Amino acid sequence: MTNRREILGLSLGAALTIPFVEVNALDQNTDKILPGYLACNMESWWTELPFLERFKRASENGFQAIEFWSHSDPSRDMAEVSDLCKSLNLNVIQFTGWQGPSLALIENHKEFVEAIEKAIDIAHQLNAPMFTVVGHQSINGIDQETSLKNMVLALNSVIPMLETSGKKIILEPFNPVDHEGHFLNGSADALAICRSIASPNIKINWDLYHMQLSEGNLIENLELGMDQVGYIQVADVPGRNQPGTGEINYKFVFDELKRMQYKGYIGLECWPKNKENIKAVNDLLKVI
Repeated sequence: MTNRREILGLSLGAALTIPFVEVNALDQNTDKILPGYLACNMESWWTELPFLERFKRASENGFQAIEFWSHSDPSRDMAEVSDLCKSLNLNVIQFTGWQGPSLALIENHKEFVEAIEKAIDIAHQLNAPMFTVVGHQSINGIDQETSLKNMVLALNSVIPMLETSGKKIILEPFNPVDHEGHFLNGSADALAICRSIASPNIKINWDLYHMQLSEGNLIENLELGMDQVGYIQVADVPGRNQPGTGEINYKFVFDELKRMQYKGYIGLECWPKNKENIKAVNDLLKVI
């Protein structure tokens, strides 16, 4: 059995494939440099604007990277998204490749494989290195252990496609407070899944908002799980607003991420408080 010291050694030595990006772009609305490792979420920022206009606003405000959710929304043309991001020099870091139905049901696995094949194609089109998988809705009559085993079966079935494509699935656990009805919450079960699969192509989308509501103890849990972290998302509690507006000491969190030598992107899946997007950018710059 791996002990805590060995796990810590793994976490500090883990080499992630997605590096922090050094940028020189000056945020037009602040007098500070906006780091390129921050991926602005196009579902939660500038929500008063049409979808594609949000990408332009993100670029205007100094973001170098973005993330979004659905690629299958019929109102969204991924070719158009790709062309726009290229013209704006925006990196698409990740999107949602699978939201359900639940992988606790084996009869949904064929649809899952087909969806991942499509998500890989979209990832190539967008030049995105990874995409999120959820689809862990609880099913009446299927217990926790069986649900987790069936999810492992589904994820194992797509590893050859991921290896061939060079793309990565990031598995996102939720929380039982405001995302009820899911069998994957917090870090423990997600870590068990990823460690049992042991593939560099399947890691965790470690959303600190969900982790705070599920289990707290953010830094120690993150450090113990760092060998399986593929991506980190941030939002404060309560409200899921930008870091610096709630109870999480994000200045400390970002300092600890640097100490842990985390080399990946950080997704801003947070809703600017009172829809004050520019204030949210400035609040963020105070804690990074």
